Amino acid sequence: MDASQQNWLELETPTGRRVRVLTQVHPRAQRLSLTMGVGGPRVSTPRGTHPSQVKAFLRENAPWLERKLRELERAGQRLATPTPGRRESLLWRGERLPVRWEMASLPWVRIEDDAAVIGVQLDRPDARQIVQRVLRAYVATQMKREVARLAREFEPQLGRGIVSTRLLPLKSLWGSLSVRGRMTLDLALMLAPPTALEYVVAHEMCHLWVRNHGPRFWQRVESIYPDYLETRTWLSQRGHAVKAELARWVGTELGT
Repeated sequence: MDASQQNWLELETPTGRRVRVLTQVHPRAQRLSLTMGVGGPRVSTPRGTHPSQVKAFLRENAPWLERKLRELERAGQRLATPTPGRRESLLWRGERLPVRWEMASLPWVRIEDDAAVIGVQLDRPDARQIVQRVLRAYVATQMKREVARLAREFEPQLGRGIVSTRLLPLKSLWGSLSVRGRMTLDLALMLAPPTALEYVVAHEMCHLWVRNHGPRFWQRVESIYPDYLETRTWLSQRGHAVKAELARWVGTELGT
């Protein structure tokens, strides 16, 4: 979808919760529709829909949105965009940590044993966007270091190494490897248990030898990561919640 056809609206639910909703013009849409996905709530609108109609539609459906958010949270999945200064938690390496907000002129993030500490100028109107940028940069920095360590561990067993690494939020994939050896990984893996990142790095590096997912490929994966099946199952069953957690903290600009 063309970015020029996307917009964000903020909706206040009946209980006072503020939720950011992505609105998208869909060329084939015949009516307004509201859905809930990994990236959060989304409204599809026909061409020419006036913004006031979209706002009225959201107000009308606010109770439904509130119920869906509660259902997801009971299942351990949160979608409401965090508001700086309010009580929150962050999933980090498979553990949910309470967030401690601190007033700071320059934004920063620090992960401690018992909390995720975020410094930001809380009274700024764009504090939420600043937190998104600084947290995304922090996740990428920490993950880059971890991926480099894992690549060094697996390279002697494979006899080949990756050329470069790209880290960004991905919509459906966990990773990919180009024909030239460039590995792309989902930033959300840094929020999952460490075994998830280990498995995906091993998986993609095995594509240096076998490009498809045939029996030879899985034999190669098992040879360097014996517990791959358990972790792959975890990602299949629980991975959507990890992607949703990253999306609500750093935004929903997703790749493939």
